[in-house]
Amino acid sequence: MRVLQFRYLCDSGGVSSTMLLRGREFERRGVANEFWFCEPSVRWPEFQATGRATLAPLEQLARRLSKGDVDVIQMPASDPAALLVARFAGRARIVVTGHGALADVWSMRNCFGYTAISKGTAERCQPYTDIEIVVVQNAIDPERFQPPSARAGGPPIIAFAGRTDAIEKDFPRFTRIAKRLVATGARVWVADPRANSWEKFEGRPIERIPVERWTHVLSADMPAFYREVAASGGVVVMTSVTEGFGNVAPEASACGARVAAPDRAGFRDSVIADVTGILFRAEASDDEVADRLRAYLAAPHDMQAVAAATHAAFSPARMSEGYLAAYERGPRPAPRRDATPPVDAGTAVLLAHLREQRTWRARLARRDAIGLARAGLRSHALYALWLAATTEPREFAKRIAWQQLVTTARWWLRPVGFP
Repeated sequence: MRVLQFRYLCDSGGVSSTMLLRGREFERRGVANEFWFCEPSVRWPEFQATGRATLAPLEQLARRLSKGDVDVIQMPASDPAALLVARFAGRARIVVTGHGALADVWSMRNCFGYTAISKGTAERCQPYTDIEIVVVQNAIDPERFQPPSARAGGPPIIAFAGRTDAIEKDFPRFTRIAKRLVATGARVWVADPRANSWEKFEGRPIERIPVERWTHVLSADMPAFYREVAASGGVVVMTSVTEGFGNVAPEASACGARVAAPDRAGFRDSVIADVTGILFRAEASDDEVADRLRAYLAAPHDMQAVAAATHAAFSPARMSEGYLAAYERGPRPAPRRDATPPVDAGTAVLLAHLREQRTWRARLARRDAIGLARAGLRSHALYALWLAATTEPREFAKRIAWQQLVTTARWWLRPVGFP
């Protein structure tokens, strides 16, 4: 079996971590696999180091897949280029994964398998597809995420790890909670891939607390970041209003750090309640959460036990087995569900993202139609234009859309091979 893992953008977050870990586990099992991205990020060098990664536009991927030697194409369900890639797939099986976002474009007609990284994500995504979604829980890399050997001195660290400017992460709530803990001597650290500053949050309900460390921490350095939090006796606090799984939680606890997160779908999978961390009421006030964290920080903390429980629960072997089973299983009709989809504070964020996907998908298809036509892939270029027009017709009212359409037509009409 040969698996191609695709994502248009090589992002800086948990999806990339899962792709790398999945690829490594496949290799250990003798399953050939490769990675393909169209746009890079700071994490691209990690994929490049595998010797199995390609960074190239969609027209080159279409050429690659025309060889017919790929058995499975694994993609995020909400990727803006996923439908185009499915068009190129030929006989390859399309398997998509819900990483937290909703997607409404997959069915028994165009998808071989649908997985989700947590029970909560599966429940949220199921109403949008007629395929039964299979839960394949995320895992952590036990070789990278290990606890420190001993405690360190100094006040405990209250840490935040994630994109501070992402609405769904609710960094302002973190600052309000942390302010109450700083008053009792805690230090604050922020690992932010965007390396933002206070000016980014003007007009939002934020507290300008003293932050000892606020910087972008490379993926390779995150285990050391979590170990320092653990050694200080601190806690990694998450405040997301929605989370597909929350990789931060098991990665931090695998390094011996305690975690705290709202009792929401996703975190219920990634936090082992009262073992690796605590789940506080999502509706709790900032004062309530801070009070609970003070008590948690004062309680005994066994870093080795926290790490051992995490390693046992989030096994890469179990994750890879789940995906390989999905690659063989085939699509099954979703069982009849009388219950309504879960509704909570994150629902509005997810629905807004779902609406925005149409615009992103249309713009990308329209733009990439040019490259496909230039490469002589005429039927694919026509499909891209059709996809753009049917996905979000209003986009064609823009001048740039007509310019792209004319450029595509010129390349499409040019004889193949003509300079």
